[in-house]
Amino acid sequence: MEGYWYYIGAIAIMVWSFIVQISLKAKAAKGSEIASNKTANEVVEEMLSRHGIYGITIDHKPGELSDCYSPKEGKIYLSDTTYNKRTLTAVAVAAHECGHAVQDHENMGIYRLRQFLAPAAGVCSNLSWYIVLAGILFAYASERGGELGFTICNIGIILYMVTFLFFLVMLPVERNASRRAYKDMKDSNWVAEEDRSYAYKILRAAGDTYAISLASSALTLFRLILMRNSTRRN
Repeated sequence: MEGYWYYIGAIAIMVWSFIVQISLKAKAAKGSEIASNKTANEVVEEMLSRHGIYGITIDHKPGELSDCYSPKEGKIYLSDTTYNKRTLTAVAVAAHECGHAVQDHENMGIYRLRQFLAPAAGVCSNLSWYIVLAGILFAYASERGGELGFTICNIGIILYMVTFLFFLVMLPVERNASRRAYKDMKDSNWVAEEDRSYAYKILRAAGDTYAISLASSALTLFRLILMRNSTRRN
């Protein structure tokens, strides 16, 4: 019965992801047709200056919506659809990335935790599957290997929890960056007043993708637990 819940959850997340991606693309496309009062690059410079942040440079990064803030390099990368563009979408995306720079500058605790977990998250995600599978194989290879296989699986699950924790803290970090971006947007003349609410919708839709990542991670954790429990039934 537990297995059915996994498949129901997987289908629900797949449908949810499809809806969110379609919504985000539609909102970003519409926002790209709405002119802003300043370019994305000007918004970055103004927002950084407003928060007393200096020494961060702007650089171009090929691709669409591949924008990011790199604390190690001290750069904010803006994609083809953002760099020097004077559109509502470009301004919203650029301000969001500046929000991460402000989090870094203010030494925000949960942002620091995300940065600490980031290098290990990918490694633990992959390694955990191998360990859980090894535990299952060990349990089925020997009549008395069930308990040891169960323990090995637990090690893999603990490792994956590092990845789950990463996604758990990522969502509020991303939401917070969007709130910072929107607050500064309201206090400035980057976009027309009547367009600000739509900029918030773009930021909200982008944040929903991280909610999906968290839900997917939780489902994967549930799947690993089901796989571990199968060693007890052996």
